[in-house]
Amino acid sequence: MGAPSTTTSDRAARAHEPLAAHAVMETADVDEAQHVVTDVYVPHELDSLGGRPLDARLNSIASERLTLGYLVYGANASLDLPPLEHCYHVNLTLNGRTEVTRRAGRERAVTEAGRSGAVLLPTEDSTVTWSPEAVQFAMKFPRGPLEEHLGGLIGRPVTDPLDFDISMDLSDGPGAALMAAVRFLQTEIDRPGGISDSPLARAQLETYVMTALLHGVRHQYTDALHAPRAEDRPTLVRQALEFIETHAGEPFSIPQLAKRLGVSTRTLQVTFARNVGMTPSEYVRDQRLSRVHAELVTGDPSSTSVTECAAAWGFLHQGRFSEQYRHKYGELPSRTLRNG
Repeated sequence: MGAPSTTTSDRAARAHEPLAAHAVMETADVDEAQHVVTDVYVPHELDSLGGRPLDARLNSIASERLTLGYLVYGANASLDLPPLEHCYHVNLTLNGRTEVTRRAGRERAVTEAGRSGAVLLPTEDSTVTWSPEAVQFAMKFPRGPLEEHLGGLIGRPVTDPLDFDISMDLSDGPGAALMAAVRFLQTEIDRPGGISDSPLARAQLETYVMTALLHGVRHQYTDALHAPRAEDRPTLVRQALEFIETHAGEPFSIPQLAKRLGVSTRTLQVTFARNVGMTPSEYVRDQRLSRVHAELVTGDPSSTSVTECAAAWGFLHQGRFSEQYRHKYGELPSRTLRNG
């Protein structure tokens, strides 16, 4: 069916939409819209009320940290999404309204223009129903970068998927700061000579958007995020963290590390767990998983072996490694390498 017919005034208005230089879709066809949005975001089923044509368009731009899109369906539309697995999806409603459900309808939220948004989770099914006039910033955040960024903010690795609240208030407080951060990112991408011409500057601004999201929507690590940073961690813990992070690629045992630091294994384990929130062995494994992930993201699928990469970082049991990797990143290592 292709693109809907547009007037000269429509084309002029769309030329000034957010991310207009990054248009990837303009269509009346439901199947085409589903295909394109699946490619940019996640698999889903799309229906329009009574099978009516859409007036859909999507402008989007992506990096390894996030995908930012300006999405319109232009009709009553409903999206059914299975668990997202490897990412979080955030909708910031700019116009109209949507209704969002999670966990087979047990959680529900209504988003309104400029006032509220919603979060879809890696571990839960979701449904999003759009009004004809609804317009949203649709954002995808891969699990690995977002969870690792949170770990850096709270001073310990994040080992479980984030259980964000279903909705956030965009009109005040941290939610308003999130909307401001996203709008600033979008404005700078659209501005000639803006941050799109500076990869480092863009990375810094995208990281700020990630921070704003983590502060703007409540989750199970919110209290830790808001707590004062423990700058006075015991010297023993600081030394253990430094050694593990510097020597993650080398073979060593926790008793060997304790001996190097001049304490008993029990003292190291108890002090480390109390201050870091996990055992030294768990932290070593988390660091090594992060290094494997980084190599797979940048690796060439034609020449990079998941098995060899895992073994290089001390993971010799492939089945156990794959399960640990999937738990942390929401996808199998082979998929990370393939989608890099």
